[in-house]
Amino acid sequence: MSFDTCRIGGIEAKCRLVRSATFEGMGNYGLPTENLAEMYENLADGGAGLIITGMMATNKMEPRQHCQIRIDDDECIAPLSQVVDRVHQHGGKIVAQLVVMGSAILMPETPEGETRIIFSPSGVTEKVGKWTQESQALTVDQIHELTDAVAKAAARAKKAGFDGVQFHGAHGYLASKFLSPHFNTRTDAYGGSLENRARFLLECIAAMRQAVGADYPIWVKLNCADFMKDGSLTFEESKQVMAWLADQGVNAIEVSGGNTSSLPRKGPIRAIRRTKEPMYFKAYAAEAAALLKGKTDVGVVGGFRTIADIEEALESTDLAFISMSRPFLRQPDLPNRWKSGDTEPALCISCSRCFGAENVDCIFNKKEKEKQDA
Repeated sequence: MSFDTCRIGGIEAKCRLVRSATFEGMGNYGLPTENLAEMYENLADGGAGLIITGMMATNKMEPRQHCQIRIDDDECIAPLSQVVDRVHQHGGKIVAQLVVMGSAILMPETPEGETRIIFSPSGVTEKVGKWTQESQALTVDQIHELTDAVAKAAARAKKAGFDGVQFHGAHGYLASKFLSPHFNTRTDAYGGSLENRARFLLECIAAMRQAVGADYPIWVKLNCADFMKDGSLTFEESKQVMAWLADQGVNAIEVSGGNTSSLPRKGPIRAIRRTKEPMYFKAYAAEAAALLKGKTDVGVVGGFRTIADIEEALESTDLAFISMSRPFLRQPDLPNRWKSGDTEPALCISCSRCFGAENVDCIFNKKEKEKQDA
């Protein structure tokens, strides 16, 4: 089942294994580098059914993440189109992940001569990594400006030839923070009730749909829950948001969970050996998939390391796809290996030493390259 050709989220795919969005840190002044294009080519050659890009900056109001790819201007279309063409030449499909960072940004990068702000729904101070992050509360006019920027970014992605777009509504980025009563203490139309807290996300999706047309695939990445000590998005609330997204015609929802303020070992990226909790969002995603069956495709990311577990999840639930991030850094050819009959588990040990500010790669791959260069 994993390796059957299929249609997921409105896109024809060669299998149900998706490379989940992974920050690559391979932007040069926001434009894609040769390293990035080669990474995507390797993923396409390696058998991934779909590739979701690392998060792309959509607006010029906030700083970019250091070495982040951007899609905030029409000048981005041509270089991104060249990357898409190379993926297609290698038989792959690629989805552009769009994000409004908000106060979850770790290493802000502001172009020289510009002034940009770090913002959030309500200006709530938070911990991001080792730092305390201050932010400005957004005005309603600024919210509308960001929504318009997201829609224009989606239109650019379509023009560049991406097979679809995914809006990042998880992990404590801006749309995720709007959903959280801990970070969203607004008293206007964007705060209070769940319907109000979901307004920014739903308005972004509506604006994107208007910009790209009825048939272009739009995906959303969403937390099943925030897993914070208090005042965070719950699973029951998340299911309601998913239902609203399905009603808006979203083609696929990728279920994840947590943020930088989650309880210990309850964030989006977990060390499986330490928590002894593989496939940590599977049960949530399976319940959501059953709820939305026939309306939108639901997949899940987080802790999948064996093809047997993936097959079981696809066969025993209504899940449409399984996503992986860190395993693809260690083994970009993992789907082809499994398809060929090599059923050994992924080599990824979930140490998370792969992530950094730029040129993100598995630490073991880096060591091997250092040995070869020595």
